[in-house]
Amino acid sequence: MLHFDAAYSIRDIFNVWSVESREEAHFEMVSHRNNSSSRLVRLLVFGSLGVLTLLVAVGFMLAGAWPVLPFAGIECLALLLAYCWMQRHDGDYELISVSGDDVIVETQTGGKVEHSRLSRYWAQVVIEKNPRGRIRVFLRAHGREVEFGRLLPDEAKISTAKRLRTRLSGLV
Repeated sequence: MLHFDAAYSIRDIFNVWSVESREEAHFEMVSHRNNSSSRLVRLLVFGSLGVLTLLVAVGFMLAGAWPVLPFAGIECLALLLAYCWMQRHDGDYELISVSGDDVIVETQTGGKVEHSRLSRYWAQVVIEKNPRGRIRVFLRAHGREVEFGRLLPDEAKISTAKRLRTRLSGLV
């Protein structure tokens, strides 16, 4: 998928890897979630929060305030759901590859991988601002539209869009 035997590779502060080759028109960008902790650390944090919640609830129950226990159970269930969501989206990424006549966008969200292939010569990079002020970036060609940059902050989306526009126009 991603080959680092290119002329140079760059990683910026927004977790975007770009690999550029000396070959004509070969360019790859990968963005992924900023996971600041490992799976084990997350398990320990969520597990210790759950155990602490249950210990406090049992203490209140022994003191006669038994209605606290169901609410502690609901809180532990919410912690479990949050942990499962984080684990499911741990490996999310977006890959944009410009190679020859094709632009390939590959996204993984929650374990589901989607591929989109567009013509390099017809592809346009479009930046839109939604009503809430968030920036969205799309690749459009032949009536199809593929969003990318969902894992990036707004300033990184703009930077990525500019770099991709340059690559699509053939200017290096």
